[in-house]
Amino acid sequence: MSESQIKAEIRKGSGKADSGRLRRSGLVPCTIYGVTRESTSLAVNKRELDKLLSAAHSLININVEGDEQSSVVKEIQYHPVKGDIIHVDFQRVQAGQEIQVSVPLKFTGTAVGLKSGGVFQVIRSELDISTLPKYLPNEFEVDISGLEIGDAIHVRDLNLENITINIDEDETLCLVAMPRQVEVVEEEEEEGELEAEAEEPEVISSKSRDEDSEESED
Repeated sequence: MSESQIKAEIRKGSGKADSGRLRRSGLVPCTIYGVTRESTSLAVNKRELDKLLSAAHSLININVEGDEQSSVVKEIQYHPVKGDIIHVDFQRVQAGQEIQVSVPLKFTGTAVGLKSGGVFQVIRSELDISTLPKYLPNEFEVDISGLEIGDAIHVRDLNLENITINIDEDETLCLVAMPRQVEVVEEEEEEGELEAEAEEPEVISSKSRDEDSEESED
């Protein structure tokens, strides 16, 4: 577990106009709430926030005008076109009080199935958990080196101490799939065989025509 630091100021205004003013001045509107304290609107420096969120972290110590508050990120909102961070929700945490958060998954190693042409696919990039702040990790490392083509890693395969996973144990985290090119070729071959069967004309032998002729004469 690591703890990062960032300074914040209490936001005086409210509404879209004030939020736009803050962003133009290089600040990002934020909110911090929880642990029996009122929700507080904040503003933090955009560059410092980008630097903070680009690094692995678990707990974030926010200095709100001299009042240090330990927290975790609960939600980040991005601009739909530019991709810039436009708002962040922080949740206060307290030692001894369990919290619910999403922790990034970091897949390590190289799956052996890739050497046979397999394709590695990530199904989930985060894990929803409950734990005490002191056990909160920056990320979960998942070793994929033993995966062959057709193999997958599920939630039930993880062994995490002091942590409760809040999703179904049968959920897939990642897998090594068959190459898409092979699947497409096989599908095309099957379709080609079916079309050939459908277009093949019925052949009537001369023997059959002679027999029909004899029957009509009788």
